[in-house]
Amino acid sequence: MNFPKKQPRLCSAAGFSVVELLVVIAVVAIVSTIALTSFRNASKTFNVAGAMRNLTAYLEKARVDAVRRHVTDGSARIDVNSATSYTVHIDFSGGGTSSDRTISLPAGTTLSYTLPPATTSIDPSTTPVAIQYNWRGQTASTVLLTLTDSTAGVASSTVVVGPAGDLSTDTTVTGPVTTPTPQNTVVTTTTAIKSIQYRV
Repeated sequence: MNFPKKQPRLCSAAGFSVVELLVVIAVVAIVSTIALTSFRNASKTFNVAGAMRNLTAYLEKARVDAVRRHVTDGSARIDVNSATSYTVHIDFSGGGTSSDRTISLPAGTTLSYTLPPATTSIDPSTTPVAIQYNWRGQTASTVLLTLTDSTAGVASSTVVVGPAGDLSTDTTVTGPVTTPTPQNTVVTTTTAIKSIQYRV
C-alpha cells in the first residue's frame, strides 16, 4: 500500500517590518538622550558640590590657622578675587609663615558672593572680597558664597560665612545680620556668692 507522503509544514517566519524597526530605534535614541542628559547634569552637580566642600574645608583651615597662630595681621584669609578661582592665604607648611595657594574651580563653574541682608550677586572679578579671620576665629562681616554651573538644570551650592566664623552650607540668610556681642561684659567678684559659715 502506498501511503500519501506528508508534506512538511512551512512555518511563518516573518521578520520585523521597516516601520517597527524605525520605531524601536527612535525609542532607544530618546531614552539614551534623556539618560545621557541626566547623567551629565548629575556629574556637574557632583562637581559643584565637591568644589563647595573644598572651599568650605579651606575656610575652616583658615579659621583654625588664625586661632592656632593667634593672627592679628589678617594673614589667615581667603581672597575671593576671580569668578573661576580663589586664593587661600594660610600657613600650609606649619612653620609659622603664610603662603598663597590659588584653587581653580571645575570647568564651567563660577563663583559669586553677596553681602547679606543684600541679595545682589557680586562678581569677584570686578569687586574682590577677602574673608579674613582674627585670632578668635571671627570674620568682619557675613558673606554668602555661591558656586554655579553654566549648564541649565544643575543646582547651585552656597556657603554662608558668619561673623562668628561659623559656616552654613546650602542655606540662605534673611533679615538683618549683626555681629554677636557678649551678653555679660562686666563681672563683679561678689555677684551670686553666698557666705559660707563653718561650724566647729
